[in-house]
Amino acid sequence: MKLSKSIKVALSCIAMMAMPSAAFAMPTYTGPTYTGLTNIQVVVAFRSGVVLVTVGTTTPSSPWSDCNANQQFAFNTATTAGQAMYHNVLTAQQNAKGVYIVGTGTCTFKNGVEDVDYLQILP
Repeated sequence: MKLSKSIKVALSCIAMMAMPSAAFAMPTYTGPTYTGLTNIQVVVAFRSGVVLVTVGTTTPSSPWSDCNANQQFAFNTATTAGQAMYHNVLTAQQNAKGVYIVGTGTCTFKNGVEDVDYLQILP
């Protein structure tokens, strides 16, 4: 039995209305974290090349990302960018310089630890 095009469209609409609304929900985007002026408390370098940075307790310039549980950030030194960030983190920590760290809003290396987009050492 062939159905007319208008009947097919009507049946499609009814089927979509019957689906739960959660099926169409957009994911929540929390955006990146911008720490504001802070200092580096702890730096941990893992054998895998991942570096974990804990920043001082400060009120961030933007709300903490949903995945950033403990004011911690991570990056991988397997890339040239990651090596440069590691150098900057160590320089800032050794010279007691303030930093701005901007996270990506995602936690791919470890749950609760936000990925670093970039960081800036203050003069």
